[in-house]
Amino acid sequence: MLRPTIISVTSLFIILFSGIQSAVGQFTESLPCLYKNYNISAIIAVDSMSRDSIISYDQIDSILFQTSAFFEPICMSFSLCETTIMEKDYTLGILLDKPIPMEKRMEELTNRFAKRKRINIFFLKSIDTETCGNSIFNGIETLHNANVYVDLSCEEGPAEQIAHHLGHLFGLRDTYDEDTIELVDGSNCATTGDRICDTPADPFGQTYINPQDIIRLQEEELIDDFISDDCIFIYEYRDPNDEFYSPLVNNVMSAYPCKCTFTREQLLFIVDKYNQSPIKQF
Repeated sequence: MLRPTIISVTSLFIILFSGIQSAVGQFTESLPCLYKNYNISAIIAVDSMSRDSIISYDQIDSILFQTSAFFEPICMSFSLCETTIMEKDYTLGILLDKPIPMEKRMEELTNRFAKRKRINIFFLKSIDTETCGNSIFNGIETLHNANVYVDLSCEEGPAEQIAHHLGHLFGLRDTYDEDTIELVDGSNCATTGDRICDTPADPFGQTYINPQDIIRLQEEELIDDFISDDCIFIYEYRDPNDEFYSPLVNNVMSAYPCKCTFTREQLLFIVDKYNQSPIKQF
């Protein structure tokens, strides 16, 4: 059975889907079309008591259909090809970082279940990370590690998780970078943040405080939350040039639970990665 939180979030996707369709319309004329469908190998965790799958084949089909909508502007899609149920390895359905490191557990999952030259999507009960899901960065260029790990306990829907981590699989970075400060005016966009210039600077995760904001803090209380409940960006701190941030909170590669579209340059990056990769996953 699918967990109730996933059902509610998947229902929410219906509301967001119209936004995806409008995004498709604005990209269609200016983007190349790959006519590529990826056959997905799904590895499914089971309930520790009943040994029943935690998600059904039909639900995965629906999730992959929703995921494909994000990539429709470049004519790329994803469909379920084969499934593996982890009936005898139910303890691997929960990825913890202790006492065995997360990377070792992911390596064990790969060695036991991942198919070569496939995108493998692991549907797991939960993953002990601060973000929803996990993936192998640039994994599309490898024979064994084109893997995405979905956290079905996460508030964010599985289709959004998969789209985000497929982006990482194709080499896309998050829209934010805790180690660099991208300026709002875009002057350093090629070397900071996600290194893509049509995604505005995103301060998520940064600890930098503008000196002028330190002065403002003495006079007023600044909002340090990033978004409101209805996905409006409300963060009031500024960049080093005293400019206010205005990131795309609906971007698939952002950290915000409002995902509904890639930008044109992000999609072109995926196309280039696909064309340049010596390995074309089946």
